[in-house]
Parts: sequence; C-alpha cells; structure tokens
Amino acid sequence: MRADQVACPSNPEPTAHLPQRHLFLTAVLLLLLVASPLAHAGNWSVIHEESRLGFTATQTGSEFSGRFRDFDADMTFHADDLAASAFDVKVDVTSVDTGSNDRDSTLADKPWFWFEKFPRARFQTKRIVHKGGDEYEAVADLTIKSNTHEVTLPFTWTRRGDSARIEGKATAIMQGGLSMDRTRWEVGTGEWSSGDTVGRQVDVEVDLLLKHVGEG
Repeated sequence: MRADQVACPSNPEPTAHLPQRHLFLTAVLLLLLVASPLAHAGNWSVIHEESRLGFTATQTGSEFSGRFRDFDADMTFHADDLAASAFDVKVDVTSVDTGSNDRDSTLADKPWFWFEKFPRARFQTKRIVHKGGDEYEAVADLTIKSNTHEVTLPFTWTRRGDSARIEGKATAIMQGGLSMDRTRWEVGTGEWSSGDTVGRQVDVEVDLLLKHVGEG
C-alpha cells in the first residue's frame, strides 16, 4: 500500500451546531441584559407632575427656593419589611430652576455644580429606619461632584387607598427634608465657600406622590 493510501483519521469538520449554539448564547445574554433593570425595579413610581424635589438657600441674606425638575427614582418600600426597602434617586442637576436665569447659569459653572463634568447627583439609601407611626429615617449616601457623604433624611410615608384619579392604583405621599453644608460636596468653592454671599446651609425638601406599581 502506498503511503498516499494510508488511512488517517479524518479531522472532524466544524460542527454545524456551533452557529446555533452561538446564537443561543447571544440570545440568553440579551435576555439577561433586558431583564436586569426589571429585576431591580421598585414597587413605587413617582408621579412627577405632582411631586417636587427642591431646596431653600440664602443669597445676600435673603432666602430663595429652587427645584430640580428632572430626576429618576427607583423606589422600593415595604412598611413591614424595611430590610427589603430602598431608594435610589438620580438627579439631573442641569435641570435646576431657582427662578433666576443669572443664578441658574452661575450654578452651571465649575465652582458650583459644574454641569459639563458632573451632570448627575445621586441619593442611595443604605438603610431605612422606622421611628414610629408614619415617620421614618433614610440613611443614605449622597453623591455630588464625585463627593460622597452619608446623610439622614427624616420623612413621613402616608399610604392612601385606591383612587380613581390615579387609575385606581394605591398611592403614597412621601415628605421629608434635611439640612446640609454645601461645601462638603464642593458646591460653591473658592470665593463662594465662605458663605458671606451665598449661605452654606441648604435645606433640601422632598415632596413626592407615588403610585403603587408592584407587589407589597
């Protein structure tokens, strides 16, 4: 038998199932990516047109108020299971509105919020504590301009029954507030840090109307 006639094990051809397997794995990954946000979605949804995320501060001794018009809130709250409750609020600081175009444009600059580099702030709870009745405290990390500090937000949570105005869904009202020194988050640096022109204390006000969208 000639050498060219010696039978050699043939190399297995690439399996015809490989492309199908690849497609299957891709489909699974896509499903996981799509499903992930849903898995973490809260059971309460903010009704933005009836809610307010605002603040009060002082300028040259006179008080002024402002608000952030755009924010996303992932709200999970179970009065009987606070360990499974959490708030994750992302605020678009570029949506700030103080009723003064000059003041709002100044807040966009580097010494203040620095919109170009830090367009978002974040409030993320670490734990929620029941203080009695409808009163609670949310202990959270507040991040502004990459500076993160722990804050405590006292708030009330009042759940209402079904309402035809809210499409028959149960609703809740969350109200609370906290005082903070803006300079801890480098808001108002340099010549603005002394508090002589713009006060260092800022009172944050939370007034949210929420619609029940999940179980519990």
